[in-house]
Amino acid sequence: MLLQLGCALCLSAGAQGASLELTPSFTELWVADVHGYSSAEQTLVATLQGQVDHGERRIWIRQGAMNTLLLEQMVRHGVKVYAVESAWQLVEQFRDQIKGTIVYKEGTASLNAATSICSLLGAVALEESLLGRAEAAGLPVVKDVRGYDQARVLEEFGGRFNKNLLVEQSESIPFHLRDFAVANQAFVYFRGDEDFRASIGRKIGRGIPVYGWTGDEFAWIANLSKRGNYGIPADWSLNLSVLQDLECALPIRPKTIAADPVKDGERVIAFVLTDGDNIQWMGGEFVKDPGCWGNSHRGEFNMNWEMAPMLAEVAPAALGWFYATASKGAHVDDFVAGPSGAGYVYHHHLPDRAAYAKTTGAAMRKSQLSICTMLNADEGGMEESRELLDRPEIDGVIYKDHWLYNARRGQVLWHKGKPCVSYKFLLWDDIGPDTAPKGLVEAIRAMPVLAASDIGSYALVSVHAWSFKGSGGPMAAVQQTINLLPEGTRVVTVTEYFALLRSHFAKESGSSGK
Repeated sequence: MLLQLGCALCLSAGAQGASLELTPSFTELWVADVHGYSSAEQTLVATLQGQVDHGERRIWIRQGAMNTLLLEQMVRHGVKVYAVESAWQLVEQFRDQIKGTIVYKEGTASLNAATSICSLLGAVALEESLLGRAEAAGLPVVKDVRGYDQARVLEEFGGRFNKNLLVEQSESIPFHLRDFAVANQAFVYFRGDEDFRASIGRKIGRGIPVYGWTGDEFAWIANLSKRGNYGIPADWSLNLSVLQDLECALPIRPKTIAADPVKDGERVIAFVLTDGDNIQWMGGEFVKDPGCWGNSHRGEFNMNWEMAPMLAEVAPAALGWFYATASKGAHVDDFVAGPSGAGYVYHHHLPDRAAYAKTTGAAMRKSQLSICTMLNADEGGMEESRELLDRPEIDGVIYKDHWLYNARRGQVLWHKGKPCVSYKFLLWDDIGPDTAPKGLVEAIRAMPVLAASDIGSYALVSVHAWSFKGSGGPMAAVQQTINLLPEGTRVVTVTEYFALLRSHFAKESGSSGK
């Protein structure tokens, strides 16, 4: 039996009073709670969801946190929501939009093969164990790919895939991100040797985003970067096929009030939370996490958040939610582009940094961001930020090395009057004696208090998003640090921080002291 659901479906958006200006291109959402389904049924639903990414009726996979908040917003804008009890109810409802099935075998590369070609053949992915059930539902087999690997798919269909993005997804993940891959006619693969990766570049292209993850962070990003591509951590994302089509008029992000002039007798500090490149987290539990955005003390002090510019493309309503619910007034939630611009790359390995900087500038303009985080390979250098600083959309760059974010200990590089600033301190579990609140405060206390004349009186603090889980999370650690700060320490937003540096210390090129 089908059940129409209303606003009671969702819980917390109304309590916060936020409302987004949405323009849904659909009128109905058919909501499935797939977490009780078999993995084979989960894949079936996800590929069906991606296949019906047009028209008045769409499929939504129920999940908490951001997915719940945005579902309520859509209901408020008149979208009707229906609950379904099984994957086969969805097949029945959307039978007229699919030609049949592509058969794969679970635990093999044929899962990605099937996902890749679903949109090309107008079909859904079907695990071999469901063949009998599909036949009873009137779904013919369009193609059997149980003997396919990813190289064979690329060779046979490579010219037909979307040239603007790729998806790298483990075959162990049955349904996350697969709707997005199907909706965008993307080639889906997982790892592979150098020859195979080179063939992807020849068949599909370079300089494009790769959504997903592999588990070996450094090797993955280095490999992508050398080919001019950039990573978008998204392997646990849900509902992107719907969210990318949900138009949202982005609220104007909170504006920092012009900073009061600094004077000697002060030092200036800004705290920035890490991992803003991670759209699966930003589009998932981050919004409710009491140690992060869901912290009850958010708004009691200035705080800065890395944010993924690509959200403006694939989930503008999620980005809109952060801007709509950000703290405003005396204390502000400020935002910077997460590493390393449009997506996660090591600039040291890019074959054309100027081309990537242009892509980043466009993404930052669309997402209302003006400060860019640059997470570079350890063998790289701050001078590799110059192409970013050349862009008119970018006012400054925050620099961190891959292995130790504050390895440069506050060094500043100037280019055309704009600064690239390295982190001076970390707020991070188990890294060193000055990376927990008390030790960090003592390190800050040792800084000069000559903010008007000595750039050493300034410090950016990188706040590790996954630390302090046993003591309230990173936001609790920031608050504890602020409560212990010595007199004469001003905590500012990143926008204020960069404005103060430019007004007091700007020069056309060269480095400033630590």
